[in-house]
Amino acid sequence: MEDFDYLAPESNAAWLDGSGDGRFERYERFYREERSRQSEGFDLEKTNEEYVEWASSQPGRLLSIMSAPWFGRVLVAFLSVYMGTRLVPALASRLPIATGGLLVIIFIGLRVFHWRRRTRK
Repeated sequence: MEDFDYLAPESNAAWLDGSGDGRFERYERFYREERSRQSEGFDLEKTNEEYVEWASSQPGRLLSIMSAPWFGRVLVAFLSVYMGTRLVPALASRLPIATGGLLVIIFIGLRVFHWRRRTRK
């Protein structure tokens, strides 16, 4: 009978093999940092207890992704595109000339904004 435990990403065998959800990589990084910091008086049991405290104080992966600055920018960009696809056709059916003028003004404003930003650098 073969052991297929390593195929499940949450199994201990997968964790020890280094595959899965990244817990092994975080533990290995912590272990190596502690080992290099405490080169002579290294105690594995104490390090493992410190890892539990350290890991429980770290924010979750989803929370750290959502608090990243790029996530907010991407979210605003997607929301702007979505609202634009809803708003522009509705306005264009009622006020086509005003909508066209507004789009031209927005396009020119974006070009000027990016042009000024490039010249500052």
